[in-house]
Amino acid sequence: MITENGQPGKAEVFAFLDISCRRVSETYGKPDWDTWTNSDYVSLSHILFRQTRVRISPNTLKRIFGKIKTDSRYYPQKATRDALAVYIGHPDWDHFVKLQEWTARHTERIPDGFIRDENLPHPSTPADPPTLSSRKNTKRSRRLPLLVGGVLLLAVLLLVVQQRSASRESAQLICRNPLGENPHSAVFQLKHPDSKGEAGAYTILFGDGKRERLNANDSLATHYYERPGRYFAILQRDGVNIDTSTVYLRTKSWTVTGNMMHDTSRVYPIEVADLFTKRRRSVSAPEAARAGIDTNRTFFMEFINSHPTRIDGDNFELTTRIKTSPDRAGVRCSQVGITVWGESSQHMFEVMRPGCAHWILIQNSDIQKSGLRDDLSFMGADLRLGGTLTLRIIDKQAVILINNRQVYKTSYTQPLHKIYGVKIRFAGVGTVDSFSLKDLKTGSMFDGSF
Repeated sequence: MITENGQPGKAEVFAFLDISCRRVSETYGKPDWDTWTNSDYVSLSHILFRQTRVRISPNTLKRIFGKIKTDSRYYPQKATRDALAVYIGHPDWDHFVKLQEWTARHTERIPDGFIRDENLPHPSTPADPPTLSSRKNTKRSRRLPLLVGGVLLLAVLLLVVQQRSASRESAQLICRNPLGENPHSAVFQLKHPDSKGEAGAYTILFGDGKRERLNANDSLATHYYERPGRYFAILQRDGVNIDTSTVYLRTKSWTVTGNMMHDTSRVYPIEVADLFTKRRRSVSAPEAARAGIDTNRTFFMEFINSHPTRIDGDNFELTTRIKTSPDRAGVRCSQVGITVWGESSQHMFEVMRPGCAHWILIQNSDIQKSGLRDDLSFMGADLRLGGTLTLRIIDKQAVILINNRQVYKTSYTQPLHKIYGVKIRFAGVGTVDSFSLKDLKTGSMFDGSF
């Protein structure tokens, strides 16, 4: 059988595809995909793009899961299969398939629970019954290879686990030039104990939504950062985080950078004199258009002030009065996001119009919430006419207030230490009427408050 996209229709490849569909549905949180509606496929499409940066349309997902019936079984292209594998915790599709094949080879068992020795007759193979005088010897001869084989297999598995653990513990990701201006080409060095071809299992998540897999002989990787800010580049092996390296792009004052949704190829720095001084509080749509942004599409404006401070990232108060984008084409949720970068992690939260809570994200260091999995409707607010947002951190306890009303509270464990900058991100055109960030213990103010 040949599938509709020309792939060989082998039973085993579709068996692997069925397994991946089951794992994807479990990860998505709705294992019974027969009950999925159109909104589930739309939601999963967005989730896959946000986590893998690969766009899989809802209709393609429907063909994969059998919602749309075709004359022949649909088999997706490699990039699509890789994205599904990454979503369920694998580096790519080939790794997922190899793991399934390994599991199948090592899970065949005989009735008494021992792993079957390939040198012994299969349980279904007929054999002449032993004589009474040889039964004890036969039973012993069968038990001995099973016991020896079981011990050897256990030893091999322990050795593999120890080798992988040692590799993961000792692998390091080092940025040779972590400090830079905007833009910045960072050089990363991978130090790992693997001597022959193991580096191909490593992936670097650069912290700006982009990633790169390393080839077997790679020990260096470079990445081009286009926005100022503090980035936490993560080294993964087989989907497991191993190490983190920090990259820091500083600014001299407030800057503004534009970008468009679904366009990860470039950003648009906007030159604005006296930003947030002399009552200059926003950037207009015509100014964004002159910088190259297609304002007929959904676009974002990021106001960033990135520099080291003495302010304690675990004891501060941030208050800002803002206006989100007015009604216009391409803006439906009229969102704003606040990010505070620390030495080792960050605080971040988003506010959107009621009804858009599905897309909201909150992070307080090691505590993360997503509207995809959590009810974040309390973060819904219409700020088109203006409003006040407050983030108060006291001894690693975080509180968020909208218009002076507490809507969220949590505690985290990983300290941020000193603050290294802030970002205010609008969908469309936004206005920042005031901004204040101060250390609650020392009273020290952020250089950039107004």
